[in-house]
Amino acid sequence: MAATNWTIITRRKDNGIVVTFPLMAKWTYKTAVAIANETMDTSTFEIICVVETSKIMINNEKENEKNCAL
Repeated sequence: MAATNWTIITRRKDNGIVVTFPLMAKWTYKTAVAIANETMDTSTFEIICVVETSKIMINNEKENEKNCAL
């Protein structure tokens, strides 16, 4: 399996705000998930997912992509 850049997406338990933590080195998926489980403070954050950084698309980028296709 190829190593790639990953981002940990979490939600704060106290106020529900979504927070992202990009991993700065290239890892395999299983290693990135293990890092997320070991480094996140479970009393403050709930892990939503671990996603490949290049796959993240902000809402504004989606709208621009849709407008370019028209």
